[in-house]
Amino acid sequence: MKIAIKKIGVLNVIFSAFPVAVFAVMLISGIMGAFNPDVVFNLQFFMNMIMQSILNTLLFLVFTVCFLFVYNVLCAIGVRAVTVELEDKE
Repeated sequence: MKIAIKKIGVLNVIFSAFPVAVFAVMLISGIMGAFNPDVVFNLQFFMNMIMQSILNTLLFLVFTVCFLFVYNVLCAIGVRAVTVELEDKE
């Protein structure tokens, strides 16, 4: 069975688990920066790591919202939507 995704709700993406997952990935990437030999471990380092993760998450979400807006507009004017093929579970 083929299903075409013609509209993606922006609020559904924003208020889902997606931002939490993005923040977790950004936080892990910040923790990976702790393995840099020039790092000095103090409170400023940890606060900087958390603030950088929050900022990167917000930037990623803004880019995602822009992408969803463009995708929805293109689907509304008639450009072919993404098609997903699903199989019945027996």
